Amino acid sequence: MIEKYLQFLGQDPRQSDKFRNIIVTVMVTSITGIVVPTSLELYTSLCDKDMNAVIECMPHLIAATTSVVKILNVHFNRENFKKLFDFMTEQWEELKLTDDLHILEDVTMRGSKMAQLYRNTLLIFMVLFLFVPLLFPILDVVLPLNETRPRQQLFRVNYMLFDDEEYFFYVYLQLAWGSVVVVMIIVTVDSLYILIIHHSSGLFAVCGYQVQKATSSSNLTTKPVPESYTYEQIKNCVITHDKAIEFYSILNDNSRSSYLIQVGLNMMGISVTAVQTVANLDRPAEAIRTGIFLGAEQFHLFVISLPGQVLLDHCSDLANNIYKSTWYKIPVRIQKMLFMMQIRSKKLCTLTAGGLYEMNIENFGITFKTCMSYFTMLLSLRE
Repeated sequence: MIEKYLQFLGQDPRQSDKFRNIIVTVMVTSITGIVVPTSLELYTSLCDKDMNAVIECMPHLIAATTSVVKILNVHFNRENFKKLFDFMTEQWEELKLTDDLHILEDVTMRGSKMAQLYRNTLLIFMVLFLFVPLLFPILDVVLPLNETRPRQQLFRVNYMLFDDEEYFFYVYLQLAWGSVVVVMIIVTVDSLYILIIHHSSGLFAVCGYQVQKATSSSNLTTKPVPESYTYEQIKNCVITHDKAIEFYSILNDNSRSSYLIQVGLNMMGISVTAVQTVANLDRPAEAIRTGIFLGAEQFHLFVISLPGQVLLDHCSDLANNIYKSTWYKIPVRIQKMLFMMQIRSKKLCTLTAGGLYEMNIENFGITFKTCMSYFTMLLSLRE
């Protein structure tokens, strides 16, 4: 499924660079169809000092900008992502030979289910968001009144050359296509990161399993295990650990700048959308639309934080697995190798946003509280 999504966005590494460039250009151009009229409306509202209109424009502009950051990050770092894909394929084949693949499969399957749940949830939010503006036009056909019900466009936009209300359905289709592109980019890139991060977590889980298996092998037989055999087993554990760290390093380098921009934009989006939802409580249809958008933003921030917590947990579990193993029954020369692994495993592999913010659930809670503080401040400014 993720392969089809990547092909749709032109991010499948097997596609030619020329074709990928064309697809990405089409995607960014589609998003520009949202960004430009929304930015014009934002500028007009700022000139008119209409704070309500400014607040109404900001969330959609932020969401569109976030999607551009995501797709361009993957596109411009496509060589590094290709390294990650090749790395994953290589590790998968190697672990098949050592019968340790089931550990990696367990972790990656959890990531796959999480990614599927995330995609389905945001796609449902998208369908509901696109349906709300069509509610009154449908009621005008099904239950007509003596007058036309007021129509609310997907976004607050300004085309300058024509009135968007006169061409409601044409504008709606253009904005709806842009919205579909935005959501498809977000769910695809985030799902890809979820799978890659869970693969990285799985490598640390495999390493811990290999350590316990290697140190306990002497207890599975009455015959003494040759020191050379134990040495080779622990050596393989060290190699697996080194590859897991290398994989994490490439992943973190690919995501640092992108995560920093995403977290900053997401905080702004949540705060502004919350104000917009409260301001529209007297208009139920508009409040529902903004409430759906707010829920999607909060869920997005949670999902980009959760995989970082998964990686952090598996990385910290490695040190515990080494300590819980029967390391004291192996020769001292080999114990020193485990000792070096344990020292390194104490330095946790954390995904960061520009090195300033760690992607984990604890910081998600802190960020959410900060968003609520900004929400109250913006609400007071509006009043």
